[in-house]
Amino acid sequence: MKHLLVLNGQYYSGENAAENKLVFKEGRSNAVAIDERRLRYLIQTIIGWFMSGEIELKRIEVLKVV
Repeated sequence: MKHLLVLNGQYYSGENAAENKLVFKEGRSNAVAIDERRLRYLIQTIIGWFMSGEIELKRIEVLKVV
């Protein structure tokens, strides 16, 4: 099963390998579908950012791709 991850209204759209950063962009057309294993990793990463004060977490959504 595939999912889309939305963080503060922006869709997960991949990674910037050069900067070792996750990329979130506006617009569903930029979203990348991910499997459950990758989803768990991304959510753990986001929680770590929130706990360390790197980001302000307003909303996180997981959308099922049908």
